[in-house]
Amino acid sequence: MSFFDKILEQLFPKRLPEHLPVIEEALVRSPAYRNQILLWQNSGAHRKLAYQVWEAWQLKKQKQVAELEVHILKTQGSNGIALTYHPQIGKQEFQFFFDHLKEQTLQIGYRLYTSDRRIFARSNYSETIEKHYLKPPIDLRIENGAVQPCDQRYGNVIIEHIQIDDKPSFIRLMAHYYQDQLYRKALPFEELLQQILL
Repeated sequence: MSFFDKILEQLFPKRLPEHLPVIEEALVRSPAYRNQILLWQNSGAHRKLAYQVWEAWQLKKQKQVAELEVHILKTQGSNGIALTYHPQIGKQEFQFFFDHLKEQTLQIGYRLYTSDRRIFARSNYSETIEKHYLKPPIDLRIENGAVQPCDQRYGNVIIEHIQIDDKPSFIRLMAHYYQDQLYRKALPFEELLQQILL
């Protein structure tokens, strides 16, 4: 490759495959943002939204319609919900709620493993995924010379805020659990939601 070709490649890099992020970085909130979310939480607005999400989830389980659109997510080894953005929430409050879910999960004894932001250049749009990944405390016990199954609580918790073209789309909260003899059975997902939302 000639010197000129190298310069051109640096100036105009080939498009990355869609499954690879254009940007991947640690998710760090500014002091101003942290002050704003604290004011939002102190106002009690988080309680109203959390209760609306809880109600919408209960109605969804009964196949009824709620004002907020909540989806039930269930796969082999995971349970979750997704909250579709609604203009009545507002962009900033939706962002705050995403971070609030992380704080609530920390309050029940989980620890933050990582928080990151990934931006993807899809064929017709850009997608930004902010993610908090939380794990339960490790509980290794040995009894009679044998390692006892670990208490995985509700499993590993992943909370994601997805934006399409810089507009909020949905928040997804998933609990991924293990199903082998190294771990005790995961606690019910409904109990996790109850602790985080109510």
